[in-house]
Amino acid sequence: MYTSYFALSDLPFSIAPDPDYLFMSDRHREALSHLTYGLGTTGGFVLLTGEVGTGKTTISRRLMEQLPENTQTAFILNPTLSSQELLATICDQLKVRYRKTGATLKTLTDKIQEKLLKNHQANIDTLLIIDEAQHLQAEVLEQLRLLTNFETNTKKLLQVILIGQPELQQLLQRRDLRQLAQRITARYHLMPLNKHEVAQYIQHRLSVADCYRVIFDQRAVVMIHQLSQGIPRLINLLCDRSLWIAYGESKSIVDKKTVINASSEALGEEYQPTGFWHKTPIKIAAAVMVLATMLGLGVWYGQQQGQDLNPVLVVKQQQDFNKITTPKVATTAEQAAVTDPMYLVVENTTLKLALEKAKIAKINLIPKEKKALAMDEFQTQQPLILGYKSEEYRRQHNGNNIFAKRIKLKAVDGVSNDLLKTFQQAIDETPSESTENEQITINYNNIKPLSDMPVWLQKELPNLKFEMHMYASDGQGWVRVNGKDIYEGGKIAKNLSLEKILPQQVILNFQGEEFSMSALSSW
Repeated sequence: MYTSYFALSDLPFSIAPDPDYLFMSDRHREALSHLTYGLGTTGGFVLLTGEVGTGKTTISRRLMEQLPENTQTAFILNPTLSSQELLATICDQLKVRYRKTGATLKTLTDKIQEKLLKNHQANIDTLLIIDEAQHLQAEVLEQLRLLTNFETNTKKLLQVILIGQPELQQLLQRRDLRQLAQRITARYHLMPLNKHEVAQYIQHRLSVADCYRVIFDQRAVVMIHQLSQGIPRLINLLCDRSLWIAYGESKSIVDKKTVINASSEALGEEYQPTGFWHKTPIKIAAAVMVLATMLGLGVWYGQQQGQDLNPVLVVKQQQDFNKITTPKVATTAEQAAVTDPMYLVVENTTLKLALEKAKIAKINLIPKEKKALAMDEFQTQQPLILGYKSEEYRRQHNGNNIFAKRIKLKAVDGVSNDLLKTFQQAIDETPSESTENEQITINYNNIKPLSDMPVWLQKELPNLKFEMHMYASDGQGWVRVNGKDIYEGGKIAKNLSLEKILPQQVILNFQGEEFSMSALSSW
């Protein structure tokens, strides 16, 4: 076996839930905190969802290890039961004695109620954990809700943790289960590991097996993350098969090629890596580059054509426009006044320039002071060819010239000199800069997460399931929530709107209260 070849004390990548190999990433710790918080609220239901193999069962086992000693737990791994079978299984887990034959729903419910009251009197908390809860039937979930009706003035006698795949969230959105959904005091959707966490996960499991050297090189780890999509169970399958192949080929280091070969055996064709040109972002980037090249060639060609097709005629005002003859073309040997890096003025001369539009301008319409300035090089940024304005010209003439000259007030009858002086001082001190393009920067770091918001908001907030998160720095990003695509400023539900899309979270506004939620999370 490869354990002796790589000097390992154990199989480090077994898919069995061995607690010795437990790896708690930041996401797993956050999920555990949500479960602990939910149990501490003395509420009815706590929900944990995630894709297959993300570590939901591992978190539930770690939670059971941290429970106080005065907690009796019933753990159900096979939820494909009828309502009566579920109650019988709960009785078995809680060590409740009942007649195996002829037991009815009422009999089993009464037995469970007696047990819950007895535990409460003995200061014992009762907890029910159901794994793979997405397989529960709607009537079974309703039966669970009825069990949580047993309560005192301060707490529920039975707390339930539902663990399942994302389909469980869809199941709980059914109208006939809305009462159960309203009793969920905490919920968390477990996301896969990122690239950095995958490297930590692999090294952690190797170190538990007494291996502290590098076996998987960096490119192999990147490929493992790409193929497994950060799901721990798939990481285990890939790493285990990669070690077998490396052992068979007498390699001391697992490289990228070994991981790719292992993927076809361990994961099948569904998880085969895609080539460079088959990746959607690469396709988009290539298309953008081709389009940009074509546009650039088009602009260049248009400029070349524009040299011959778009002459600018500057003529005397006294001339009859109907009798204009084509003037000569300016050459470098002739004198031309340069008024701006982009503007030339030569009277009665066709300029070979690539311009946006060809227009006929009356030379006498150009102010005299502009004609004088045109004799000196680069002394003005005002274009002397009418009908064409550069960005600099637009910027300088965009509403700011109302303050170009100092406004002076004249006294009229009945106005004192002191009052006139006060008004004149106020006008002089008025700032002239335009606020049209000012940007307001908001610090979203101070916005509280949903878990820190008031209880009333958490109870009234409708169910949310973020299925897709597209961030764009220009504010054109969007998310898919509850099956609908919503852009910034869009309305998700009544009194609930999407304020901002950030790289790792979204900012929501519910009844005037702003709060944040992690990307691709659910509530």
